Amino acid sequence: MKNNLEVRAVSKPKIHDSLIAVFMSAVAAVTTVFGLFNSLLSELIPPLDESHQTVGIASFGTAVVLLALTLAMRKRLSLVPARIIAAMSVVLLALALLVFFAFRDLTRTFVYQYPPASIASPSQTKHIRGDIHLAGLVLVRDATVAQAVYKFGGPDLVNSTGVLWHEDSRIAIMGKLERMYVTLTMLLTSAIFAAGVAVWRKQV
Repeated sequence: MKNNLEVRAVSKPKIHDSLIAVFMSAVAAVTTVFGLFNSLLSELIPPLDESHQTVGIASFGTAVVLLALTLAMRKRLSLVPARIIAAMSVVLLALALLVFFAFRDLTRTFVYQYPPASIASPSQTKHIRGDIHLAGLVLVRDATVAQAVYKFGGPDLVNSTGVLWHEDSRIAIMGKLERMYVTLTMLLTSAIFAAGVAVWRKQV
């Protein structure tokens, strides 16, 4: 009976310490990734009217995922080899890179700078377009998207009249960009979190 009490007394602090370590790794991962919003990730935020909500969704979703992982791992952490956790981190990073390249290609295709200029300037703003329909292709011809939008009255008028693309197409692209951005952020954070756990597990 006495031995059982001693085992319980020893095991509880170990579980508690593991939980704290994993939770601190989660906090460090979130801090690291969201610290990048002032540089890399801030450049990737889709030009949406509610872009601050997109960042909020990304941060909230990431926090929920990492807290869930913390609770799921607290009793199994000592049983999982560090190399398995490190491999999981590499897989998550690879997935993040795949999403990043797909997101970048989509952004290059459907995001344009307005007004048109031969050299980028601070006065230009980013806008999202939809798939250009057949009538729009005839109107655009050899012009750039920004030049065509300028010719037909600017982004608001073009979006409302559907002269170059349909609004439902533009909304679909906006939704896809937003979902990919949130997914990219969560994958990066999870990869850093797993790497932090692997380093801690290797030292235990």
